[in-house]
Amino acid sequence: MHRLIFWFTRLYVYLYVIVKKCLGDTWQSVHGVMLPLLPEIGFNTLRWIVNGKYEENEINIIEQKLVKTDRVMEIGTGLGFVSAFCAKVAGSENVFSFDANLLNIEIAKRVCQKNKVSPHLQNALLSDSECSVDFPINRKSRLASSLFKVSSENIKVPQLNLNKMINDIQPNFLILDIEGAEYDIFSIIEFQSIQKIQVELHPAILGKVKLEKIFSILESNGFVTDIILPDGRNYFFYKG
Repeated sequence: MHRLIFWFTRLYVYLYVIVKKCLGDTWQSVHGVMLPLLPEIGFNTLRWIVNGKYEENEINIIEQKLVKTDRVMEIGTGLGFVSAFCAKVAGSENVFSFDANLLNIEIAKRVCQKNKVSPHLQNALLSDSECSVDFPINRKSRLASSLFKVSSENIKVPQLNLNKMINDIQPNFLILDIEGAEYDIFSIIEFQSIQKIQVELHPAILGKVKLEKIFSILESNGFVTDIILPDGRNYFFYKG
């Protein structure tokens, strides 16, 4: 039965995309942000765009906590959905987003252009040093990260110093969704101007020890847990 539902849903989603394309419309509004209905995005992303629930938990927190005076630093641009949403609220000049996957940045630029916003989008990996690194990508899939090698090629990506970027940008709101590499960020971060954090954690990838370490780092730096969604992945912390 589950398999039947899966294939029915898949058929519905692709038929929906085809019909929209025939009607000359390849975009869908989600929380006021226009997102592309592109087959190369992949079924798992397309179905959430079609039903209007793409990144629903993450954006519900951001809707509650983002104000127009915030300065946002996002690590993990993805499709540019969150970047575009934040730019609509806080202004493009106050949103800075980084993604190591060039394919994400290319789509995100189109998304922002469609939504008439222009946040700062940069193809870069953030770490504790500056250099150039190989990053795996697959032109047929957006599923690539520093953790999962699903690529058919490697590209050279700038690696920037995370704490220098925080010092330069002076964000007060950090948004983080990097598919299981959250610990790599929290293990080196100097929070500096950051007062608010929305993060999607990935327990199945991180494991109990790294999760506990992340919470310990946040607590020792004065952050308080404000929101924990039932999915057990999306959190909001603020500096108490």
